[in-house]
Parts: sequence; structure tokens; C-alpha cells
Amino acid sequence: MSKVFTISSRVLLTCVLLLTQSMQFLSAQAYQVTDSFGKHKLNKPPERVVVTDWAILEQLIELGIEPIGAPELSLYKYYVKQPALPAKIDDIGLRRSPNLKRIKQLNPDVIIVGTDQKSLARPFSHIAPVMYYNNFSDKYRTNGKKTRERFLQIAELFQRREYAKQKLTNIDIEMAEIKEQIRKHFKGNPPTLTLIRFSSASKCLIYGRNSIPLYTMQQLGLQPTMPSQRSKWGEKEVPISHLTNHKNGYLIYIEPIQEQHHIFSSTAWQKLPAVREGRVRAMSASWSYGGAASTLYTARALRNTLLTISL
Repeated sequence: MSKVFTISSRVLLTCVLLLTQSMQFLSAQAYQVTDSFGKHKLNKPPERVVVTDWAILEQLIELGIEPIGAPELSLYKYYVKQPALPAKIDDIGLRRSPNLKRIKQLNPDVIIVGTDQKSLARPFSHIAPVMYYNNFSDKYRTNGKKTRERFLQIAELFQRREYAKQKLTNIDIEMAEIKEQIRKHFKGNPPTLTLIRFSSASKCLIYGRNSIPLYTMQQLGLQPTMPSQRSKWGEKEVPISHLTNHKNGYLIYIEPIQEQHHIFSSTAWQKLPAVREGRVRAMSASWSYGGAASTLYTARALRNTLLTISL
């Protein structure tokens, strides 16, 4: 009788241990994430991801996540360029109005929306769970710092937070190296800068407070010549003639330019002091509305431009 009781006790104990381990395993699989809506609980990282925003798309690729769908891919390759898009990804249409039918056909596990896309959450929720990450706002102290916060939050969704933290560390290390390269080139006295992007043949965007370009400049120890006021995107659209106020430092425009011939041959452009005095430089494509890594891409492009200047 004692032997039977002992065997039964062992069996019972084994079952309890197995049940406890199973419960612990299931508990370990469940995790909490945070987006701009609030907190969510997930059982496992999503695998089939559709994203409707370029800043989020950039963040995903930097995390090693290959979404199955994203918007306006040809324009991304033209304006954003970095990081390069994965080979297998479907175009879901416009960023402002993605193709619902196409997204549904992709059968996603999650749909991720970004800045100015909150209203898309309701129709998308009939297809798959929706995550929302607002990267840009005039209420954020700096959009540059917010992109780093969002990067870590997105990493949590895929349980890659430690990987993301190492990415940010690597970015900071290279940014410090670029800052030192610029300092040495100008012997500790770099010129002031105004970074612009042409929005039409007669207008441009000046990047100032709260912008990714100005945040990048600050990390590199560079000062703006014509800082603009705070806004959601950190930019101010002005007529090209407004740049007559740029009397010192260098005027740097971000490529690509769609109407280059009309811009550079215009009277307004030719009259600019910076143009007449040879204080204008081009900067290779870098996206000014991206994620955490866009600061590094901007810094690299800016460094390459600045090292062509001899004072």
C-alpha cells in the first residue's frame, strides 16, 4: 500500500511540475507593448506585417523586420533610399489612402500606422490588429529624441528591444565619430548652416526647431543660420526669395530635385547672396521625416558635403 501511494505521489508531483512549467512557458510568451494608443498584450510577435508609413517602414527594416506590404515604394526609393527595401514587398498604394483590398489580400498579422494616419485604424481593424506610432508633433520637445523612443517601442512589438538598444548605441558611436571629423576639418570652427529642401520651382522648406535635420546638426555641434519656428515636422515653407536673409554661412539643399533647371535658372535663385558668393552646396538624399536611423543617414550625407568646403 505504501509503495502504491509513493508511486501515485510521484506521478502527481510530476504532473504538477509539468503543469507549472507549461503555465510558466505560456506566461513567458505573453508580453506587453506600448504604442500611441496605449498598452497592449500579445502572445507572440507578429510575422506578417503591413506598414503604411515610411518612418515606420524605416524603423522595421533597421530592426531586421521585412514587412509584406508598404506604400509608394518607387517614391521611397527616390526620396528616402536608406535603408534599402527588402526584395519581397508589395506596394499597397498611397500613404494617405492605402488600398484596403490589397492589404486584406496580404492577410497580415498586424497593420502599423504612423503620423497623421490615426484615422486609418478603424477601417484597418476589420482586417487585422492595428498598432499606431506617432513620430512627429509640435508638442514633442524634439522629434529626434521621440524617434528613438518609438524605435524601442516598435522593437518591443517584435521582442527585439535589446537589439534596438545596441542599434542606438552604434548610431551614437558613429555620430560622435562624424562630429569629430567635422571638427577637425574646420579646426574647431565650422560654419553656420541652413538646410533646405525644394518643395516646388519657387518655394523651399527651411528646417528648423523640432526637425530631424536640425536635431542632427545639434548632435554634430553645428549651428543654424536661419532657424525656423517649432512645427509638427520642424519645417517652414518659404519663397526662394526669402533666402536673401541668409547672409552668412552655407546654404545646403537636400537632393533629389525634381525641377532643378527651373529653380537654378530663376532670377530669385540667382539673386541670393549665398549663390553669388559661392556658399551653396548640395547634399545627397536623406529623409527628413524618418526614424531613429535617419539622423545617422543625414549626418553621413551632411559630413560628406561639409568636407568639400575649404575655409
